[in-house]
Amino acid sequence: MSLLKLALLVSVRFYRLSLFVYPKNFRAEYGHEIVMLFSDMSKDAIRQRGWLGLFSVWSVVLPELRATAREQHLLALSYYQVKRIKTRLLQAIVSLIILVLSFLYLLHTQ
Repeated sequence: MSLLKLALLVSVRFYRLSLFVYPKNFRAEYGHEIVMLFSDMSKDAIRQRGWLGLFSVWSVVLPELRATAREQHLLALSYYQVKRIKTRLLQAIVSLIILVLSFLYLLHTQ
């Protein structure tokens, strides 16, 4: 196995491991496709420019990884906050309905 092929395998494995900076749901939904895209980009870059191509892929991917991971965490956080707000709103509405029905029952029985 050539040194460049080994570098490609190590790069893909390292990239796969680096996806743990993303939220779990995002990794489950897009992880495989992202790794395949990285692998294809790296193969093309190595074919065209060798080591320099692989370094150029990493020079683009690393800053992008940081930015998109942060963005995905913020989106996941806002999703769960909205979900929590909806749940609490529903609980408040149900509680209000029970309170009104209880009050009407008390008025009716007196």
